[in-house]
Amino acid sequence: MERVSDLGEFGLIGRLTRFFKNDDPSIIRDFGDDAAFVRLGDRLLVLTVDALVEGVHFLGFYPPVSVGRKLAAVNASDAAAKAARPLYALVNLGLPPETPLPYAEGLYEGLAEGARRYGFSVVGGNTTAAPALCLDLSLIAEAKRPVFREVPRPGLSIFVSGTLGDSRAGLELLLEFYEREKPSSFFPSPEDLFEAAGFGDRERFLVKRHLEPVARTDLIPVVGEKAVASMDVSDGLLSDLKKLSPRFAVRLEVSELPLSRELVEFCSERGRDPRLYALLGGEDYELLVASGEDLSPFGFTKIGEVLNEEGPKVVDERGRPLEGEGFDHLIRPR
Repeated sequence: MERVSDLGEFGLIGRLTRFFKNDDPSIIRDFGDDAAFVRLGDRLLVLTVDALVEGVHFLGFYPPVSVGRKLAAVNASDAAAKAARPLYALVNLGLPPETPLPYAEGLYEGLAEGARRYGFSVVGGNTTAAPALCLDLSLIAEAKRPVFREVPRPGLSIFVSGTLGDSRAGLELLLEFYEREKPSSFFPSPEDLFEAAGFGDRERFLVKRHLEPVARTDLIPVVGEKAVASMDVSDGLLSDLKKLSPRFAVRLEVSELPLSRELVEFCSERGRDPRLYALLGGEDYELLVASGEDLSPFGFTKIGEVLNEEGPKVVDERGRPLEGEGFDHLIRPR
């Protein structure tokens, strides 16, 4: 019998969504993007949903306030990639009945802080018993025009905001701490975790980038005015470039990948290449944008170009294929 792992995350999405035949003219874009676009009167609404699951996205010792903040951020990040301002959200919480009350309160404290930061209101939700902790957030945002994920033509430049690879390094530090200390309970705050782990400034920076990523809602005006296609970097740059440009190949300037000083030092001490963290790491939640204009004055780094060649394919400066897959929820590493 065929299993969902045989298809992978996006193969499964394609198989399941074929049952829906949306012919409502108000639906501008449904499946196949990171958000849906719906026209309601003279307003363009953007609908998105994301989840955090214990054991998949976070471990039980993570500070619950950080998990709540991250839930707000990953949803706001999808909206930012669509140049949409977050407005309203519904939250679904599934948790084991034996969950400590302070943990549940910490989750919602963090979510409330994130909602205030990104300017949306949590207006309702649902709670249910579950074998493991799971939080889902459905977000309604509003945009001035549709900004889809897929690159429509060659000749565009590829830009990314911020720095890449930090989150992966932070995850490694957290996993090393877990293997070393085997914490039996959660930490009330990031500071408590940092103190227990003995993290210095560099480690704190990297771990914070994983625990509490920041959605780039500050770049919404730039994306809205100048993006031809846009998404956020969640599954890893190489993987996400193929989603951004499935029909055309991309030439990636590997030497131009934006790297933080903290990541470079982290990798130098361990004899690793920070560019691999940037290419494959994931969960950076920076914006990956295709544009015909120069976005470097707005906090973006140009990292490549869309080629007039069949995709999806990513090549380096010398035309050599870059291989490696990012995160897929349904395919586990062998």
